[in-house]
Amino acid sequence: MKKVLALSVITASMLLANGYRIPEQSLSGMALSAANVASAHGADANYYNPANMAFNEDKNSYELLMTYINLPKVKFENGNGEVYYSREENFLIPQFHFSSKDHNGWRWGISVTSPAGLSKRWDDVTPEAGAKEFTLKTVEINPNIAKKLNDSMSFAVGIRIVKSEAVANIIGILNNGDGTVTPIYSEYLNGTSLDKGWNAAFAYHDTENKINAAVTYKSKINLSLSGDASGYYSKMLITKDPADLNKYIPFLTEGGVTIPIPASLNIALSKTFNKTTIEAVFERTYWSSYKALDFEFDDPYVNAIFGNPKDKSWKDANTYRIGLTHQCTPKLTAMLGYAYDETPVPDSTIDFSLPDSDKHIFSGGIKYKADDRMSLGFSVLYTKQKERKAKIKDDLTSKFAGTDIYTVGTFKDGGALLMAFGMDYSF
Repeated sequence: MKKVLALSVITASMLLANGYRIPEQSLSGMALSAANVASAHGADANYYNPANMAFNEDKNSYELLMTYINLPKVKFENGNGEVYYSREENFLIPQFHFSSKDHNGWRWGISVTSPAGLSKRWDDVTPEAGAKEFTLKTVEINPNIAKKLNDSMSFAVGIRIVKSEAVANIIGILNNGDGTVTPIYSEYLNGTSLDKGWNAAFAYHDTENKINAAVTYKSKINLSLSGDASGYYSKMLITKDPADLNKYIPFLTEGGVTIPIPASLNIALSKTFNKTTIEAVFERTYWSSYKALDFEFDDPYVNAIFGNPKDKSWKDANTYRIGLTHQCTPKLTAMLGYAYDETPVPDSTIDFSLPDSDKHIFSGGIKYKADDRMSLGFSVLYTKQKERKAKIKDDLTSKFAGTDIYTVGTFKDGGALLMAFGMDYSF
């Protein structure tokens, strides 16, 4: 199964954050483009800045929301005039957060989120391969404890438990050079894993000047997926004899792959002016840990064909976030956010599996306080992805041609639209 997740995780990006991470995990987090760290309060503080739970009201707080995600088609314009499209995708994802009331200076909380994943499918057979489906599903359970050190400072630690599941259905092709292609292999792969990490947070509150500061860190989690792979491959991949091109060998084997959800560091500062709070967040995501896709299969022939490491050489990437929260009335709160998100994918390894690029992120939302216990809210977020020129090596065709062959073109129209409906409840 190794290839399944290797490919799934990477192609299954929402393209909301650099790489395939998803930072927008609450109503306020989405409305503020995740500039919700230093000023985080209520139930979702457990996810964005668990140290802030120590400064919450002395209540048990809950947040439940449902997020709708629309991923539009990605367009690839080949240099030879051909045009390829990925499929439009739609998803519904539930999320949950809880933060406890005070227990002698201690608080605890738990969040259930989806930190990475989704899906990318190309309807057309691309110059590189025909991808029927790449899907990754992740669920993270993140319990934390927080301690109030004094009236101004607090600290929190927690563990991250991630359950992942992936499916990939892939067709390998050989471009014949005359506008036709020949199938080389077909793979159906699936796998699961259960992995863990940790997180920590520090918060500083200057109540007199209405300034909050925070530093949060989430550790890397290696998704160690394992499962099975089935399909067929051309006998020519073993014998190197062109006469065996249309002779196919079926296979069924087990395997595995390790893919990182990278570590991330957030440094945040917020300031409240009367009824308006402004927050700025610098986020560093340590994607340099993602060096290659290294597949391993139990079947030695399958491993010889599909088990060669594929270079990625991703780089650490920064995201710059700013959020504005305004208390319009005692019952109505309005939020706006913006982020500029750098891609970790270098020019040398970009491909059809993740046509990532730098992004502008715009967001907004409202919360309405129905009574002393319950609030209702709505958020929307739009990601505009920049065009990305690409020079993509066709490994399979290059192998048989005896020389490097590239597809040169431009990825366009990437991005995402998210909408979330949520409810806060406290007692």
